[in-house]
Formats: sequence, structure tokens, C-alpha cells
Amino acid sequence: MTDLEDVIRALFRPPGSESVPRAGSVDRLDNGTFHVDYHDSDHVYLVTVRQVPRIRLPLARPVLVGRVAGVRAELVQVSVANHIEVRLDAEPGPPRETALRHYLASYQQWEERAEHGAPPPPWPAEQFKRISLAVSDDVGTPYRLISGQLGGMGTEWALHWGFRPPPPATARRLTLDFTSPDGAPAKIDLPLPHAETKTS
Repeated sequence: MTDLEDVIRALFRPPGSESVPRAGSVDRLDNGTFHVDYHDSDHVYLVTVRQVPRIRLPLARPVLVGRVAGVRAELVQVSVANHIEVRLDAEPGPPRETALRHYLASYQQWEERAEHGAPPPPWPAEQFKRISLAVSDDVGTPYRLISGQLGGMGTEWALHWGFRPPPPATARRLTLDFTSPDGAPAKIDLPLPHAETKTS
């Protein structure tokens, strides 16, 4: 007997990560809709996959939102889909490059002794986790942080935050309030797309 959580695990988690039901039959009914049958006696599943546009909010240029350990953090992108995505990066310049050189030297040293089980050095973007962000809008929607991702080779200073729910159709403005340990608070107000372009 399968339940909905079994099917979600089977569809969206890699094989071997934990026990998942044996593969059933999957038939595509139309664009984005699938019939999934695990041969339970009393039910089947109907799975719908929907493409959601990712709409970038207007940001003419990177905006300074804080400073951590001498490196200035910039807001480089805000997007709305079925969530809100906020992206930070380090301002180009000597502080960023100096810190990056130190990181790459530490990483090289780690590679030379990685076989001894030493953890890798933290990505430079780890420092930006000390910046706090509160998201709000003009209709009082309570937004919550649901995900975070940072670092990567070539994107060592990149930090991505995900918030839900998506803005409601009645919201017209999105406000981001940043607070950092070494910089002044920053408040950024952005217009939201028209209701007909949003999705819930």
C-alpha cells in the first residue's frame, strides 16, 4: 500500500536515498499530467507538473545591503515565481579579491590533505549569512524563509534565499529589509508584477 508521501519520495528523491516504493506504471495523459499506478487496490495517482514563470523584479543596478568582515554585500536579483528568490553577491573590488585569494589558498591546502578527512574551508559567502533579511509587502503577507544556497566554484560569494508564499495578487509592492553586523540597515522597495502575470 502506498500513500502520497511514498509517491513524492519516489518521484523527487534520488534512488537509494531512502526506501521508496517499487516503480509502478506511469502514463502521460497530456501536457504536464501523468497517471501513476502503483497497483494499489483502491487508488491511483494523478500527478500534474506545471511550469511557473520566473519574473525578475526591476533592479537597475546592484544595491548595497550590508558589509561583513570588510566585504560589501550587494543585492543583485529578486525574482518571483511560486516563491520569492533573493540573490546577494560581493561587490567587486580589492576586499572581495583579497578574501577570495585567501579562500582559494585554503582550499588548495585542504585538497592536499583531504584524504585525512579534514572538512573543506567554508565558502566566502558563508560570511553573508550574518546578514538578516525580512520580506514584507503592502498587504501584510507573512513571508517565511524556506531555503538557502551559497557558494560554489566560480560563485564563491553568491548567496540565494527562497521565501514563501508567493506574493498574493493584491500585493503591489515588495519590501526587503536588510540588517548586517558591519553596515547600516538597508530597505529596498520594489514593484510587483501585475496580477495577471502572477501565479499562486
